[in-house]
Amino acid sequence: MNEELIEMKVCMRLAGMVAIAILVSVSHGVPAFTEDADAKADVVGEASSPSHKSPIHVKVVDYQKAEDGPGTLKMSGNAIPGKDVHILVDGKPFATVTAATDDGTWSVEDKVALDDTVHSVRVQQIDETTNMPSATAMFSMSLSPPSPEQLAAPPAGRH
Repeated sequence: MNEELIEMKVCMRLAGMVAIAILVSVSHGVPAFTEDADAKADVVGEASSPSHKSPIHVKVVDYQKAEDGPGTLKMSGNAIPGKDVHILVDGKPFATVTAATDDGTWSVEDKVALDDTVHSVRVQQIDETTNMPSATAMFSMSLSPPSPEQLAAPPAGRH
């Protein structure tokens, strides 16, 4: 693998671990730090793309469980202005929104069923010329705190 790819994978892994740590601390009663967070949110956190070359910043504003059926996931952030932002949860399309042309802000709110397992979220923008991702941010989130064994274990793929 080339050096940039290795660095990107390490940064994405670290970003995921940070996101889980944030979510764990939030689930243990630490006050929400995201200004748009709902007081009734079950999960609050944020993540950024691992490289300054990939300018996506994501705020996981909140996830609210529902009594019956899927809960509501709200996200907002910044990306390359005027370009579509594609959001996938567990590899499945969740939403596509367009970043504002002036400052690149975007937000989305929709229903999605999330259980207490770890869920992967990928937010990306696609370059129209190459059809390849031009900006990507990835993180993991869980509605329940990890076990002591999960916290002690090395990240997947590392020994």
